[in-house]
Amino acid sequence: MKSRKQLEAQQRYKKEQEERQRIKNEELRLEMERRRREQQEKEEHEARIKKERQIREVELCRLHCERSTALLTLCTSSVASWAIQQWQLKKFYWCMRCDGLPDPGHLPQLNAYRYRWIENSQNTEPCMERLLSRAPEFNQVLHDLNDLLENTHDIPINQVQQLCQMQRELSKLLNQEIEAAVKSVLSDVERHLLPDETQLNVQTCSKLFTLALGTDTAKNSSLTLHDFPRLGVRLDLPQIVLTNAKPVVASFVWFKEGHYLEPPLINGVPSLPSILHPLTEDDPLYNLVPENMRAKQKEVPIDVDLVPVAQRGSPADDVKADILDLNSYLLVMGILELQLLQLPVQPRRFADWTVAYLEDGDAIKTYEFRAIFSESGAAREAEKAGKRGKNDDDDDPGDGKESNEELRKLISFKIKLPPTAFWLGCPRPVIYRKDSGTWKTKGVWDVRFFEEIGGPTVQFRLEEPAIVAFAQAKRLNLPLQGWTLVPSHMRSSIINSLVSKVPAEAAKGSNANETRGAGGGGAGGGGDEWSDEEGSDEEEGGGRGNGTAVVEEAADEPDEIEYDPEARSITLTLNGAIVSLDIEIQEHQVLLRRVRTSVIVNVQDLTNRAMNPFELIKSLRRRGLEISPSHEVSSAVEELAKNKSRAVENHLYRCLAILAASEKFSFLHSRWNQMAGDENFVLQYQKLENETMSPPALAQVSLDRTRLLPYNESSLSLEQENVKDVEPQFYADLLNALFESSPIELRNQILDPSPAFVDTIYTMLAATRPASTA
Repeated sequence: MKSRKQLEAQQRYKKEQEERQRIKNEELRLEMERRRREQQEKEEHEARIKKERQIREVELCRLHCERSTALLTLCTSSVASWAIQQWQLKKFYWCMRCDGLPDPGHLPQLNAYRYRWIENSQNTEPCMERLLSRAPEFNQVLHDLNDLLENTHDIPINQVQQLCQMQRELSKLLNQEIEAAVKSVLSDVERHLLPDETQLNVQTCSKLFTLALGTDTAKNSSLTLHDFPRLGVRLDLPQIVLTNAKPVVASFVWFKEGHYLEPPLINGVPSLPSILHPLTEDDPLYNLVPENMRAKQKEVPIDVDLVPVAQRGSPADDVKADILDLNSYLLVMGILELQLLQLPVQPRRFADWTVAYLEDGDAIKTYEFRAIFSESGAAREAEKAGKRGKNDDDDDPGDGKESNEELRKLISFKIKLPPTAFWLGCPRPVIYRKDSGTWKTKGVWDVRFFEEIGGPTVQFRLEEPAIVAFAQAKRLNLPLQGWTLVPSHMRSSIINSLVSKVPAEAAKGSNANETRGAGGGGAGGGGDEWSDEEGSDEEEGGGRGNGTAVVEEAADEPDEIEYDPEARSITLTLNGAIVSLDIEIQEHQVLLRRVRTSVIVNVQDLTNRAMNPFELIKSLRRRGLEISPSHEVSSAVEELAKNKSRAVENHLYRCLAILAASEKFSFLHSRWNQMAGDENFVLQYQKLENETMSPPALAQVSLDRTRLLPYNESSLSLEQENVKDVEPQFYADLLNALFESSPIELRNQILDPSPAFVDTIYTMLAATRPASTA
């Protein structure tokens, strides 16, 4: 039994334990209270700092946006005034011209010119000489009218429709003149034959068209092969045409430009991006610009698409595989019209008399021909021929006619493609259907493509005479491998600094693909062999890797172009998958300075020629190169599957245009751009300091802010979570980011840009979209 002292000690120990526990709990409570208070104070402090930062950023955003809006409004008003003045000067020139040509905006004069043309055609004898002498004048009239329709300004819509109708009527006059010249030749073939010759071979070339006629006037003729070496055309007809009672004439006309199937690009110039276009709701400056610079609530943003409405396929047609989608393809170098005509009864001469027999009102009859053959057999033969990769001229004698029995029932057409176009692979021959007004791939067989010394050659077969064109995919030169926007007078030094940083692997990779595949086509029957998938790029594009290597190797070449140091000039370089371009941008005009590509092309008539951006884009499209792809085209490229924000991209180009107009900045492509997400753009920039460019630095642009990153292009990663800690400074856009970090002299130059220069730079950037297509 415990003693009293032991019990008291035990109670005292218990009380001490309870007291210690009470003190410990109190200390814990006080500690938790202290921590809670500290956490609350920290949160309140952070909230206060965040609120202050937000207030500061809102104030800075308002200040920056007001600055950007002021510059944009200044440039817009100046460019709008200049456009009105130029329109008045153009109308005055057309009204006061003294060359006898009509005013394209005056319908009575155009109608009088048309009737005068028809009257002269009726009162003079048709011949080839008359055709060639009248073509240049007609070309000028049609060019002026198309120039007006491409930018109609304040012309009423009903008058525009009448001008379009007049343009179609005038376009038919050239076709009628060619038909009259052909009729004059066939009505009296003897005048165009050499002595003791029976074979007719007429070859005529001009800027607008190319014409060829071939036949054999001898009885029991066995001629089916018509060779026109001057035009690079070879036509082989089936043997069945020899059974016709009259000799069959092969007629070939190549309309190079301004043909009757090429409708005018109505308001094509205003369709290009411009600072004159109203801003959409999602634009950062929408609420700050004047009311007249805002787009309507439901207005759809203008997309860069110069395909005429008349040539676009309807939604119902899109499901048909054999109909060509002109939103995704270009028709290169005009159209080819192939006809088979019957030679009329020739006149007889008796002393000084000539007796001519008129049949069916003196009209030239068409020889109706459509091949009767086995499509499955022709497809097998075409596939075998494509695997052999041989030209018809190289067929072995041992092969015999039996090997191509079905194909020989078709019309064989071989043409040397002109070197003035960008043939980025085997073009797709398509046929125009007059009943539906569409281009179709069905009816073309055994397409073969050959790379030769003088340029590429394409060979194919047709089921019947038709209107043919060569289609080429718009996406062949995508994605861009890079782009630069640099002051022209500093371009050489920048190129030299960049060339030293090109990886050695790029140069090694060029050796593997130095030569492009020249064999080409395989069967092209019925359009079923063609595919719009990415796997078909090898057939159509000839390989993208080769084009890239050539561009990188060409960068080592010295820059021999002399730029005017007094003129405002910026050079935009677009390094495409196959073709790379150097485009010099000046006030109101651009110049194509250099073309680097692995394909054979001659564009000397385009280089160093002053054009507006629309003319350059249209000229390159006519020659098979797309530098202004629509969002639909770029989205079809696997590497560009992500859709970059259009609002951010358009505002970025406005900032780049204003900064580049000072000729103190250069901008370059960054490999981080595609990995930055849909809402972010990353690019490199350099600043001209003491006549030398600073090292490239990175900038990240989003809708609500711009950050100048401390990384460079060779960084191993671009951590988004570290950006806030590294760069706390807020900038509303790239313009203000580089403006705030520039000295006072450069700031004054940025605040005083040339509006015309800014508009031209913005148009080229927004049309080519290098930030989202590279």
